[in-house]
Amino acid sequence: MVFRFRVRALENVRHTNRCMHTTVVAKSGHSKWSTIKHDKAKNDSLKNNLFNKYANRIAVAVKVGGSADPRINIRLATAIEEANKANVTKKVIENAIKKGSGVPGSKNNAETYTYEGVGPGGVAFVIEALTDNRNRTVSNVRGTFNKHNGNLTSTLYFFMRKGFVGVRPPNTYENFDAVLERVAEIEGVDDLEVCNQNSAESIERTPSELYEVITEPTTTNQVASSLKEQGFDIVNIGIRYIPKSDMIVQITDPVVREEHEKLVSQLNDIDDITDVYTNLRH
Repeated sequence: MVFRFRVRALENVRHTNRCMHTTVVAKSGHSKWSTIKHDKAKNDSLKNNLFNKYANRIAVAVKVGGSADPRINIRLATAIEEANKANVTKKVIENAIKKGSGVPGSKNNAETYTYEGVGPGGVAFVIEALTDNRNRTVSNVRGTFNKHNGNLTSTLYFFMRKGFVGVRPPNTYENFDAVLERVAEIEGVDDLEVCNQNSAESIERTPSELYEVITEPTTTNQVASSLKEQGFDIVNIGIRYIPKSDMIVQITDPVVREEHEKLVSQLNDIDDITDVYTNLRH
């Protein structure tokens, strides 16, 4: 088995920073109270959006993994763990599991859909959603693209669909070579990547960093289970679209780049959207 070693910069979770400007009249209790209520409503909205994202990921994990039991479905177990770290409530998690498993009264007609489009600068998009109303979701996605001079069109041929398992190796592995040697013994592994903020660093480093094991979608759970048996800490797991190396594009114009970032941000703000992928070089 031949592995291609790559050092890949981590793509941080995108957070939209908003600055709110208010004018408070001196000694005006009513104005201050209105500002507090506005802030609380805004924070509650952001919190609900975040909870919805985690809930959708849990529901997708149930559907894709084929089981509502996290002891069997390792993708579900990881999604629940990530939700717990984000302080998602137990009720939200339980309802998401019901939604994914099709329990009556839990929007059991929710299905996963994939949308394709091109945005500013000719950047290709693949968008995944979990929705109980396909017409509503496609309308929101199309409207968002239209606002930013984009359109829905075929783009899947720009990408490869791959499974991934994010792991941290046991402390007994002294360097990358030790990790590679162990991972290479696991059936179904296609590639190993080091996820690191500074791609210029040497690969001779402590193994406490995050690695990504790449595999086929159908063998993702199997590979994750094998890694866990070998003592690896499973950080995340899933299936995603990776742009083909000869299909990656760049945006050099700052105005176009800003428009692209607005499009990505507004797509992520749609409750039904679970993942947004592009072929833009970061």
